[in-house]
Amino acid sequence: MKKNTIFVALALFVAFGYSQTEDNPLDVLFVGNSITYFNDLPQTFEAIAEEQGYEMELDQHTPGGTGFVHHVNSATLYQKFRDREWDYVVLQPGSNESPGFSYPIAETIERGERLRDSILKYSPCASIYYYQISYGIVDDSEASFDQYLERSELIKNNITLMSNETDIPFAPVGECFKTSMQTDDSEFLWGGYGDIHPNAKGSFMGACAFYNALFKKEISNSNVNGGLTNEQADYFRGIAQDVTLNNLDDWNISSLTATALFDFEVLNDGSVNFINQSTNYDTIVWDFGDGETSMDANPNHTFDFGQATSYQVLLTASKDCKEHHHLVTFTPNLLGVDELTEVDESLKAYPNPVTDFITFSFAGNKGYALVVFDLLGAKVLEINIEDNQRVNVGNLQRGVYLFRFRHEDKKEVLVRRVVVE
Repeated sequence: MKKNTIFVALALFVAFGYSQTEDNPLDVLFVGNSITYFNDLPQTFEAIAEEQGYEMELDQHTPGGTGFVHHVNSATLYQKFRDREWDYVVLQPGSNESPGFSYPIAETIERGERLRDSILKYSPCASIYYYQISYGIVDDSEASFDQYLERSELIKNNITLMSNETDIPFAPVGECFKTSMQTDDSEFLWGGYGDIHPNAKGSFMGACAFYNALFKKEISNSNVNGGLTNEQADYFRGIAQDVTLNNLDDWNISSLTATALFDFEVLNDGSVNFINQSTNYDTIVWDFGDGETSMDANPNHTFDFGQATSYQVLLTASKDCKEHHHLVTFTPNLLGVDELTEVDESLKAYPNPVTDFITFSFAGNKGYALVVFDLLGAKVLEINIEDNQRVNVGNLQRGVYLFRFRHEDKKEVLVRRVVVE
């Protein structure tokens, strides 16, 4: 039985190379109208982001009843473009521009290009996203719901065309609304029938979708509920996450933005193989936190924990002048043990990845105390387990978890990494 020191990772995303500190926060600008500002959607987004570790300074230009046709001629907005170097800018087309009712979509695209060019003139590394809105439902009839679905498809097609023509991805808030209404139409998302403005539920789900889209990351262990109950917040947070993150290609997020991501495996000699999972980048650079760097796609590295108790590994994926970072802190003691025994031959886990129930089998039919940790080191599950016992993980958020099995003699500890989908 071979023993390896397993380096457990604390994972923290940092987007596009901007330092999230109080001295150097992300600058984020929302441009839109009342659909954007209702129920303080931008402020809810800010609260979620800051809770998840992103310091930011938020501003908005959201006069009621406006659209791109007004924004392209707004001296106030252009002054905001000049005021600072923006990291993110969200552009919401007008409520009747989005379906093409007030102006041909070609004209709205041309205005979007003008806004984009003005933003990039003063903030050349800004990440710009469109806001795909939802149009509302006229009344409670089946015909009205069918009309809503048709308008949703029209808005989706138009925002996709705008995205393709201007090279700007979009946050699929409208698609989140549609999915929610098709799943449970009793959870109404607007102020009332005939109203295009979101209610608190709709605005909260929109804020979550913006976080998922801009940072390409799930919202974990959140206490920001936008005034909803915990159960409601979990429900709408889940829809936003599933719609946005499971379909990044559909929103042109994968194709138009870089993503830095990596996995790792620990070898018998104690070194770490890094597995690059980044996408849509021109160059990558690894910084292992000990003075060593690499530009290899999948480097191998050995950490000296006699010199430091932890090391921060930073992967930077660059595209054009924008950077995206994935930062992971490696420590041998995160789980409170000196050595963890990894035994591929004796510990079986299936299925892995898993969506609901996973079964573990052990050689020798031993019983173990099972503790499950997320990659932030938080304990999310603790039970006693026997051989061939099924464990329900359906309540865990999607992600990678570390399952630690300790035998009652306290000497044998098994670890398995499990992916929950």
